Amino acid sequence: MTAYLGDENSYSHAAAMRLVNGGLKGYNTMTEVLAAAVGECEWAVLPLENNVEGTVNEVYDALFDSGLYISRQIVLPVRHSLIAQRGAKLEGIQKIMSHPQAIAQCRKFVSEIGVPVIAMSSTSAALGLATDTVAAIAFRPKEGQIALAEGIQDSLLNATRFALLSKKESDRGNTVSIAFDLVDGPGALLRVLSVFDEHNINLTRILSRPHRSGSGEYRFFTDFDFSLSNTELNKLLQAAAKHCTAFRCLGRYDCDRAQL
Repeated sequence: MTAYLGDENSYSHAAAMRLVNGGLKGYNTMTEVLAAAVGECEWAVLPLENNVEGTVNEVYDALFDSGLYISRQIVLPVRHSLIAQRGAKLEGIQKIMSHPQAIAQCRKFVSEIGVPVIAMSSTSAALGLATDTVAAIAFRPKEGQIALAEGIQDSLLNATRFALLSKKESDRGNTVSIAFDLVDGPGALLRVLSVFDEHNINLTRILSRPHRSGSGEYRFFTDFDFSLSNTELNKLLQAAAKHCTAFRCLGRYDCDRAQL
């Protein structure tokens, strides 16, 4: 069973359909999806990053401590619609609801409508509250609903990267993700990155997030290309970990692109 955020009308469901075969189970919040992946479900599908609004911080913050691994990724185009109850009119909308990421991806449209905007735990949760005066920003309408406006995202190139998470670490793929903490001092980050330079490794992404301990320190997340054996990978990771106070490989995987 694979856990995902929302229901069959969500982008997470669309991503899950492309990432796994087998049963899917929707949950109301990302926290619930992560808990299901650690517990009753074998897999979980969650958004990691949008190319307009950046990382989904809740997922990144939880990855290090969850014990889960990234097994595969997929980049899915995002085409938002403004959805309300059948019979509703755009000029009659008095409130808009959606997930914060979806709202942020439609800033221009939302500002032009000029009504209050409410953040929800998912686009599916917003769809469940849509009426003739309350609209949701989401992927597609549920039964009895209509799209008052389509393609309302600010960027025509809007896309979200989804991850398939598992309790088991994959031993194949051309991308590796790691997370690590550093001693606070001059050159600490440089010493870690130098290990990858010495091994001629191409770093494709580096992200820092405030440490959840509240200590004022930062945790770093890095992706890099890797096509050698797992033995060579382990040697590389051990060399990098020597310069860190905490270190974890988040997974080895491939990333695909899909169409809606």
